[in-house]
Amino acid sequence: MADRSSWVGPGLLLVFLTAFVSGVSTFVNAYAVGGTNSDAFVTVRNLVVGAAFVPVALVSARSLRAAALRRVDWLRLGLIGLVGGAIPFLLFFHGLELATKAGGAVTASFAYRTLFLWATVFAVLYLRERFHWRIALGAGLLLGGSALLLSWNAPVWTDGTAYVLAATVLWAVEYTISKRALRDLPSATVMAGRMGFGGAFLAAYLALTAQWGVVAGFSGAQWAWVGISAAFLSAFVATWYTGLKRVDLGVATSVLVLGFPVTWLLGVMVQGRPLTLEAALGALVVVAGAGVVVGLSQFRDVGRFLGRVLRPSATAA
Repeated sequence: MADRSSWVGPGLLLVFLTAFVSGVSTFVNAYAVGGTNSDAFVTVRNLVVGAAFVPVALVSARSLRAAALRRVDWLRLGLIGLVGGAIPFLLFFHGLELATKAGGAVTASFAYRTLFLWATVFAVLYLRERFHWRIALGAGLLLGGSALLLSWNAPVWTDGTAYVLAATVLWAVEYTISKRALRDLPSATVMAGRMGFGGAFLAAYLALTAQWGVVAGFSGAQWAWVGISAAFLSAFVATWYTGLKRVDLGVATSVLVLGFPVTWLLGVMVQGRPLTLEAALGALVVVAGAGVVVGLSQFRDVGRFLGRVLRPSATAA
């Protein structure tokens, strides 16, 4: 039997990479969706990503000689697509629009940062993951650091915040279902199910609400943003579900919070936002919180994995 680090180490590295991609993607999407019908934008983008992952899943299943999907697997993938790849995207972007108009984008953003709390609760109750004192301590640090990264001169609650929170809970539910599905199915199959079925549900929604005409009116610049955003979403999905297969859900979603400091730092570097001591401290606290949740043993797994990867290169040199 392979040692634990050969399984957890690469998975954890992929989850850290997901957090970085998430942070950059959040920053980019603020520009990508601006001035565009969010329903139409999300639908077209997710359809592009789904179309890319379906053939990847077919090739992966063939190379791994995976068993044919059972009816329960199809139902599970359809549920993942609906609960994770369709409804929450609509809720999230609509919620951000409403919250921004009401001046409550800050609190809406904070609502999304609670995803790891919901996912951890579901993981303990449904997946039977162990609850460790590190998780409680790390959760406090992650929430405290996220709060410090925000400017709270805004409404505490808006209708948009409710939409974002609903999307956040749905994503936590979907990640829980996906984590269970990943015990039986290849990562690429779950990715294709999430984005393929999700894209199909979104396309049906756009048809029912007569919004496909908006897509026909997309400008060249909007199509370019669709491509850029689709590339980031593809990177997120590929790294996240491959890593999640190897890492506990509570740990993985806690690491995702590291995307928040990445977005904040890009705002400072690119948009010239003020670099305050409070926000810098918040970023450090978030990093510390993620480190506490991961724990020393899993960092050692990463170190052992990197050692095996880098050792041949060092020898050849």
